[in-house]
Amino acid sequence: MKKIVNLWITTALGIALMSSCGNSSNSKFDDTPAKGEITVAVDESFQPVIAAEKSAFEQTYKYTKINLVYKPDLEAVTMLLNSKARMAVVARELTDTEKKVFDEEKIKYRSYKFAQDALALITNPANKDTLITVQELGAVMKGEKKKWSEVGKKGSGEEIVLVFDNASSSNLTYLMQKFGIDKKDKISFFAMKSNKEVIAYVKSHKNALGVIGVNWISDGDDPAALNFIKGINVMSVADKVNPSNEDYYQPFGYNVALKKYPLLREIKLILKEAHLGLGTGFLNYMCMDQGQLIAYKQGLIPLTRSVNIRMVKMGE
Repeated sequence: MKKIVNLWITTALGIALMSSCGNSSNSKFDDTPAKGEITVAVDESFQPVIAAEKSAFEQTYKYTKINLVYKPDLEAVTMLLNSKARMAVVARELTDTEKKVFDEEKIKYRSYKFAQDALALITNPANKDTLITVQELGAVMKGEKKKWSEVGKKGSGEEIVLVFDNASSSNLTYLMQKFGIDKKDKISFFAMKSNKEVIAYVKSHKNALGVIGVNWISDGDDPAALNFIKGINVMSVADKVNPSNEDYYQPFGYNVALKKYPLLREIKLILKEAHLGLGTGFLNYMCMDQGQLIAYKQGLIPLTRSVNIRMVKMGE
């Protein structure tokens, strides 16, 4: 990971400032790493984990307020570039064109890996097929396989209905890039308004194949996550053409940590801040011990701090 700016949290009431990114004077700004109010634009796929980070940070630093705005990937980045958000939480780096905005405003481009995420494929319990290969998923995306009987081992003759959280979804973009699909109109899918709506749709449609961020269903202590996972099946995915049962993996801690599950991506924290402000404070909190433990509890794999992960397979 890129070196995080030198900002170390020393007490629950303050932060010792040691900046390596320019002038540390905040005289013309009304926020500091431990005080003030900012907006953070978040890819809606990552809502549960970033909401948990915000809550813990504000409880620790009483004079801070982090306003989270949940948007599709492109809209979150647009808010950042237009200075309507201090930070964007997305699943990609900015393009060269997007980075030019930083150069024009003489702000250093800073992007940090936060956590390893996974896409979860979910189905209705009435659908007895819980296995799919990466190759079969690609064929479904491309319209080459249209019925459940054409994938997995127990599929019915019903048509597969692909469901994403948004037409501009990073979940959709990830799979398009993975399978070399250049235009959305080549894919037949339903676009909802959130991962939460995808889950609700799958619960009420037995032929649906929903695509969501795994942190919506991976925190076993969160009542909301437990409620979401009731009434759905999480598919196991294999990255082999002719797999055995042992080649299929689910998108949870053990398989994500060892990179056995094939649909993985990284969550990025992209900061647009010309001074040592609250954006820097919140970013460092998420990338240091407490923030990384929160990410781990949410079912993600920390990328900036080592966490002792108990390697237990699902079902044991």
